[in-house]
Amino acid sequence: MTAGKIPVTIVSGFLGSGKTTLLNRLLNSPPDENSSTDSAARIVVLVNELGAIGLEHTMVRHVKDSVVLLESGCLCCTVRGQLVDTLRELFLAALHRKIPVFSRIIIETTGIADPAAISYTLKYERFLSDRYRYDGCISVSDAVFGLRQLENEPVAVKQAVLADVLVVSKTDLASPRQLAELQQSLRDLNPDARQFLAQDVPGLQQLLRESSLRTNVARTVFRMGSSSGSWLVGGMPPPAPAHGDVRALTMSWHSPIERPAFLKAMSALFEDDHIDLLRMKGVIWFRGDDKASAFHGVHRQLYPLVAFEGMAASSDGPQAVAQDGHEELPEGGTSVLVLIFRSANPMELECRLTQLLPGGNRESM
Repeated sequence: MTAGKIPVTIVSGFLGSGKTTLLNRLLNSPPDENSSTDSAARIVVLVNELGAIGLEHTMVRHVKDSVVLLESGCLCCTVRGQLVDTLRELFLAALHRKIPVFSRIIIETTGIADPAAISYTLKYERFLSDRYRYDGCISVSDAVFGLRQLENEPVAVKQAVLADVLVVSKTDLASPRQLAELQQSLRDLNPDARQFLAQDVPGLQQLLRESSLRTNVARTVFRMGSSSGSWLVGGMPPPAPAHGDVRALTMSWHSPIERPAFLKAMSALFEDDHIDLLRMKGVIWFRGDDKASAFHGVHRQLYPLVAFEGMAASSDGPQAVAQDGHEELPEGGTSVLVLIFRSANPMELECRLTQLLPGGNRESM
């Protein structure tokens, strides 16, 4: 296998949103200009039904039971039984050279699946957690019916909230108003996710890079909307989502935070049965650290803190510099935490967080 853990990317989206169409297009498109096409770069695609992926002109040979090798170098595999068993069997089969070795897995979920269940499994199932790592979620939303689904289907909201990349499909069938309203709703629900129209989706490798949590959490936590720039620099934060009782809260702290106090507060929030946290992410300045830390949590899962290379302290105090050189980040030393949650009483979470971690300020809407 490749060095380190194998990244796993999820492709989610409500029933009929166009997940399989997107995968077909990506798998059959020419490789990215700078991407490798040898065996070290092979990707395993896990689907619910093998027939869902168009194999008529791409199938080369069956390599093992329900696994098919494609011309693109990808392996296509049906998920049979438990996902844990499938991932374990794939790893062992490649280890013993029963199938070609692979370096990444893409999982296409069912239309009513919660992506958090997969990330939870990857983190807490011992065999998988030692060999695989969750590397982001790409969610597809139907331009015609997506807004209605967000209003009526809780799982559609979860799929949008947990995404790192949002793809809007079937834009040719939607009116300009439908498209604009859906895009705005998706921005409200998940302001820092990169958004693409289906016809503008980049190549497979670039899309996977966009979805990678290792860089996405740290790089885009301040970019609240792809076209609005960084609202923390001088604009206004996005409005709270208007989908049932799903809401967003942004808090900032202008003084360094004690690491033990922060971790204790986050654990307490996740353990509070009265607060349904869907997602948390932020960049936190801890007392004594010369770099900020990227923080990420999904449902009741807390991910390890990662030093954010794009923000470091200098002799003149903390400085914030965008890694790509194109985007100014908020003033160094200011910690920002974005929480997306479900509650009929949005003030409850703010009050609870203020009690657990005093000194924070709610960004005005």
